[in-house]
Amino acid sequence: METTVSSAAEADATPMEQASNILGQVSDYGWLIVDSLYLIVGGMVIIFLLHKLASVFLYPNLKNGRLVRVIFGTLYLLVLVITALLALKQIGFDVRVIAQISFITILIGAVVIFFLVPFLPKLPFMPGNMVEISGVMGTVDAISSFHTTIRKFDGTLVFLPNALVMASRISNFHYTPSRRIEMQFSVKPSSDLEYTKELLVRLLSDDERVLDDPSPPVVFIMSASASSVEMTAYCWVLNAHWLGAQSDLWLKIINSLKGETRVSLALSEQKIYLEQESETLPVHS
Repeated sequence: METTVSSAAEADATPMEQASNILGQVSDYGWLIVDSLYLIVGGMVIIFLLHKLASVFLYPNLKNGRLVRVIFGTLYLLVLVITALLALKQIGFDVRVIAQISFITILIGAVVIFFLVPFLPKLPFMPGNMVEISGVMGTVDAISSFHTTIRKFDGTLVFLPNALVMASRISNFHYTPSRRIEMQFSVKPSSDLEYTKELLVRLLSDDERVLDDPSPPVVFIMSASASSVEMTAYCWVLNAHWLGAQSDLWLKIINSLKGETRVSLALSEQKIYLEQESETLPVHS
């Protein structure tokens, strides 16, 4: 009976002993884990700061920003690989062969990504991009193997087959940081045209959302007739401000023109000429 009890006690104690042994081994390598975390976090922070500096100073001056992104992606991966190799070396593994294979694999992968990825077929947008496809404008909600889901600005979802998407004209507004506003006016020919152009340019320039790059605000006379002179004003704003800025500029210009005596908006009109045929009277001899 005593033998049975002692055997049961030993069986119960075995898992506890195994757990304590595992904890002891983990504690022995705790310093290695902490050092590895320090190296990973420190390396990631340094590369992140360098990437931010590059995005501010290098990206605007480089025609191929993808090369810089591939380089920094490779650096991120190298930090992880070097940290893992150092940890394995501290444990006692011979990492010379593994290191050579790892570095060669990373370099080959970077070259493949840089040269081959642009040739892989893909949709020219991602979830979250604001696009216009086949007359449907909204935000890309999801992309599946069969269709693309677009959430319109009124909240409705539109499901477009990918075959139709690839065969349609696609406008992606996400990749354009700025967008041009085009405003058309019709003024009477009796208006002071030079003053009208200067007034419109001044009203556009006074809005802080209007940009000077890629082009400052400008007004052109597009056509003229006996009843009206057609003018078009152009200005650039950030893509996120496009709709709100366009609405506010229209309101500002309309309110400003109400009190102007030198500028008169032309009314849409159509002239109709009636011709009356003269009656032919019989000739008496």
